[in-house]
Amino acid sequence: MRKRLRRAAALALAAVLLALSGCASGQEERRGLDGGETSVVLATSGEPLRFYALSEEGCAGDDNLVLSNVYDCLTFLEPDGSISPGLAESWEISEDGLCYTFHLRRGVKFHNGLEMTAEDVKFTYDKGAAGPLGAGLFVNYERCEIVDDYTVNIYLTAPYAGFLYGVASRLGGICCKAYYDEVGDEGYLKAPIGTGPYTLDEVINGEKIVLRANDGYWRGEPAIKEVTIAIVPNVSTQMIGLENGDYDAVRNPPIDSCLHLKEGGDVTWDYADSTGRITLYLAVWGGRPGEDLNFRRAVQCGIDKDEVNEGANSGCATILDIDMCPIYAGYPSEGLQTVAYDREKALDYLAASSCSGESFEILCQSGTACETVAKIIQSQLIELGIAATVTAVDSSSYTQLQLAGDYDAVIREQLSSMVDADGASTFFNTTPGYAYTKNCKYPRADEIFSLFVQGREAQGEEREPYYAEACNIITEEAYLVPLYNGLIAVAYSTHLQGVEAHCLGTYNFYRWSWD
Repeated sequence: MRKRLRRAAALALAAVLLALSGCASGQEERRGLDGGETSVVLATSGEPLRFYALSEEGCAGDDNLVLSNVYDCLTFLEPDGSISPGLAESWEISEDGLCYTFHLRRGVKFHNGLEMTAEDVKFTYDKGAAGPLGAGLFVNYERCEIVDDYTVNIYLTAPYAGFLYGVASRLGGICCKAYYDEVGDEGYLKAPIGTGPYTLDEVINGEKIVLRANDGYWRGEPAIKEVTIAIVPNVSTQMIGLENGDYDAVRNPPIDSCLHLKEGGDVTWDYADSTGRITLYLAVWGGRPGEDLNFRRAVQCGIDKDEVNEGANSGCATILDIDMCPIYAGYPSEGLQTVAYDREKALDYLAASSCSGESFEILCQSGTACETVAKIIQSQLIELGIAATVTAVDSSSYTQLQLAGDYDAVIREQLSSMVDADGASTFFNTTPGYAYTKNCKYPRADEIFSLFVQGREAQGEEREPYYAEACNIITEEAYLVPLYNGLIAVAYSTHLQGVEAHCLGTYNFYRWSWD
């Protein structure tokens, strides 16, 4: 389903690169001080902040690092993008595609000792569907009907081929109704309760999050008893710390940093195509430069994606012409309008625009590949005569600024829980109250989203023309510049077993162990 890229092949491409020196003794000492081989420290620049997906605050991709380990879903998204059973041991789909019947596992306990039943499933889906992320993840959800304590029927308003991906998403983590009735949204955010392999033990904002193993986990007790998620904004600090043994794993480091790791040392890495896209979205509101179509088209033509890919990924990623990954179900196979890099045309568009040298700020998250991408694009745009600047901020600030629409352009790694063409609708979803578009409205968003909705309701290849037309409008209006198919990487100690790059960037600590 995805092209897998292994370390050996990548290293062959980078034989001339210098290697950083390793230090195994630091890791051995740290592991000993931690009381044995039952704990891990994962370094990440993106900070999880919201630990309850059903709240009015919603949640974002970084939050999934915690959510996917504290909660379980009815279905499980495997690293390769396939779906396997989770809290539901089996399911059936009606012939008309409108009813999903899930058969729940018996005896599964929440962290507070209460048994998970159909009542908790209904609560989770009803509340999740009505929340800020429901329109995007529980697509076409109508209602959940309790058949008995261990069986539910979930009804859709129209067939949707990607529904099981929504079931496996962060919004699908089953919550305890009895606990919610006691503590409400605020209590659940502070002290989340799920059925997952780990409990939330400690949170120090900007520093670390500690997860503790759930000894009563229904799949069996995790081998790793304690997971410390260390918030480390600087990539160099992450990678040096990994080789020195301060960290056991680094979440999604840049490919170039991985290529510099010492071959044959105590650190290795893995990466794979993700379900996400790295895309530059332009603001067309608030008196910003992007309100001018000619300016947007200048940016659209003036970005050399090959140079971006080489600089950010050593050329390993797949260049995108539309804001969809080729692995998405419903990806248009024909009828697409695309725009190639053309510096001269970009200069013509810029000359025809109302741009008069004002600053053009590119927002990105610090310590990520997107920061590298932003700086490359900044250099390219400056050469065109655009006064581009880069604002790289921490995870929390990035999320706030993005949701507020407070940027000229934003580079976003748009990981999609839906391995489906509909996942590209995020920034054009005009459902009232939808988190990502509450303050960011593109002029033709209603028209574009209508096409996405029609694509949802169609079946098989009949979906593709709707998505092609939606993408063509986006291209014509130059609302965004697709850059490349995301890559998910993980660098880690060679003594850690079960570590694997996941297409959604999920870390399944339950599967990890020390050798």
